[in-house]
Amino acid sequence: MTFDDQKVSNRMQAALPNESRRVYYRGRCNSFVKRVNGARRMRIFVLLLTFVILACKPLPTRAEPTEAAAPVSRAKSCGESIPNTSTEEFNKKCIALAGPLAAMRGGMLVLRMDNGDRKNFNNKDGTGAMEGGYGYGLADFYPSTHIFVVADFGVDAGRIIAVDGRTGRTLDFGYASPHFSPLGNWALTIEYDVDGVTESDFAILDVRGKKPIKIWASKTSKKRLPAKAKFAAWVNDRTISFTSSGQKSVFLFQADNGAWDISTTMPSN
Repeated sequence: MTFDDQKVSNRMQAALPNESRRVYYRGRCNSFVKRVNGARRMRIFVLLLTFVILACKPLPTRAEPTEAAAPVSRAKSCGESIPNTSTEEFNKKCIALAGPLAAMRGGMLVLRMDNGDRKNFNNKDGTGAMEGGYGYGLADFYPSTHIFVVADFGVDAGRIIAVDGRTGRTLDFGYASPHFSPLGNWALTIEYDVDGVTESDFAILDVRGKKPIKIWASKTSKKRLPAKAKFAAWVNDRTISFTSSGQKSVFLFQADNGAWDISTTMPSN
């Protein structure tokens, strides 16, 4: 309707008697109410139809297959990122990797826990420096889990203590070198021959409690690792890869029943 048509309509409505005008407006109102009610009924119908479709949709009889989740990426530890070098140089680079969480204060290694507390390792309290060795320093640091591996480096070997920066908990590993799993639940320990270089014995420890619990050892395992096997890396929190001379990689993994086993192929866990 144009503006002129609206003016004509308004004049016609004004010319109607009062009763006729009431009938006219009542008809207009009823028409408007019918349109509103019709729109409401349509919306209710659509909602009900949607509900029926969802309610009648059959549930899946089994879980739909999904793609395997990609391994969680984590920052490399000192042992993984720093090449073989002298104890002093390694300690400097490892402390640099730890950033504000570790520092050397003269003959004392200072570690900062996540809650702000400090743990101090003073050469005056150790034996390494007194025997002519380097003394306290970092043997490793895991940025993703804030696990510090502290060594009291002597002339020939060093006593190892791990410190969990999240809780302040300390674990004594003696003279065995621990390599922690990506989530920090397990530690593979390595003992060396008298030459200090050849890896001779391996063990897996559950480190989730107050004390490490040995759950697998190469000495007592029915399946043996190849001769001269060397630790390569934790593949994930349930799989470790080893290398050996003249052979392909060998894997030590946790099976579904919780036991640890050896395989020459990459496990699917």
